[in-house]
Amino acid sequence: MKTGPVLTARNTAWKTLNQCDILRHDTAGILNQLLARTDRPAQATDIVFGVIRNRAAIDRVLTQCASIEPDRVKPSQWNLLRIGVYELVYAPDTADYAIISEAVERVSKTSSKKSGGFVNAVLRNVQRAIENRQAPCTSENIRKIIPQTPQTGCLFNIDLLPDPDKEPTQYLSTAYSVPQRLINEWLSAFGPEQTRNICLASNRHPSVIVQPNTLRTTSEDLAKKLDAEGLSNECFKNALRLRYPGKINTSRSYLDGLFYIQDTTAAETVKMLDPQPGWTVLDLCAAPGGKCAALAMLMRDKGVILASDIDAKRLGQVRENAKRLRLQSVEIVPHNRAEHVAQKQKRLDAIVLDVPCSNTGVLARRVEARWRWRPEAVTKLQAVQQDLLGKAAALARSGTKILYSTCSILPDENQRQIQQFLFKHRHFSLLSEKTTLPALQTETTCDHDGGYAAVLQTR
Repeated sequence: MKTGPVLTARNTAWKTLNQCDILRHDTAGILNQLLARTDRPAQATDIVFGVIRNRAAIDRVLTQCASIEPDRVKPSQWNLLRIGVYELVYAPDTADYAIISEAVERVSKTSSKKSGGFVNAVLRNVQRAIENRQAPCTSENIRKIIPQTPQTGCLFNIDLLPDPDKEPTQYLSTAYSVPQRLINEWLSAFGPEQTRNICLASNRHPSVIVQPNTLRTTSEDLAKKLDAEGLSNECFKNALRLRYPGKINTSRSYLDGLFYIQDTTAAETVKMLDPQPGWTVLDLCAAPGGKCAALAMLMRDKGVILASDIDAKRLGQVRENAKRLRLQSVEIVPHNRAEHVAQKQKRLDAIVLDVPCSNTGVLARRVEARWRWRPEAVTKLQAVQQDLLGKAAALARSGTKILYSTCSILPDENQRQIQQFLFKHRHFSLLSEKTTLPALQTETTCDHDGGYAAVLQTR
């Protein structure tokens, strides 16, 4: 229910950005408190997440085209300018006059006419510097164009970006709004072409993918039900991509437990474990419950899935998810009892570790993660990851499998962690491992997140 005056999408986005410190706050949580007050929640969400994802490129446009610096402008006005530039650059179908006029009107009402004149002048300067809001990307215009897709971008009449031949790291960092040190990590691991693809996928509007509850429905039947509810969809490998998500958690199919939300990369990760009906599985990092649900489907809800997590509040989400999906095999276990409960089981076929990580494979969804990334933070995460692997090794019995997975694409959190573990625990062997890089949608595949998974087993 909407309370108070209805907010425009841009005003909703502006209020959200003004309240949010991306190094400390959950942007989605702040935004969700305001979405009920706007009649265009999808546009508001796109603007907020788009501004955060593309912040470095947006700020580059403002400093280069309008010759202003953020430390000389009120933070609230700078956020308003960011919103205007975001739409001018990344929303070419939106009329430029509407973008500028609403920004001017908004700041004039909340501050002063002088502030309105300032915002108008800045955005007009940006507007004049734009030659074409959606032009083909070519080698000749590479310094003048802010990429939107692999083929197109917003073309300016000045050399806006660093020279990619002389300063490849700086170019990629600025054009795609990714910290330089992270770009260097990707260049070292994947090379320039793959790094550009990762950048593009990290800035995409990620699809909402729903997995059918195969205990109660099929992809085909679920697709029909979702269509009937106005949730248009298309099928990719039995999963469904929602074209116009809307309010998913209020749909009848959701409330009836006919599906759960999970990206295809995470879904494929669980399949690597090849869980069987009757297994006993311990999930030590279960929240929010997607992998537990996937395990239950593959096990036909026969067996035991001990779901635990260090975050008690998020573990509650696992309980709610399992109840909604009507899963009988999922048993919620408090973190401080997980090892004791696992030791009491007659069998322990697998241990699942979806460990805390840097989230470098899911930057499109976790919009603040790129700005929080620090090498020293990754070092701390590696210690947590090794500790969890050690706990799993101590609990494992003869033949127990360990599924180790991350939402990261950095080798330090993935392959090197597994190599270090195997060096310390010689009675384990590596059955399989897979790195999935984030990718855009193609004609035959859905866009997806990145991540890593490895399956280990005691000899």
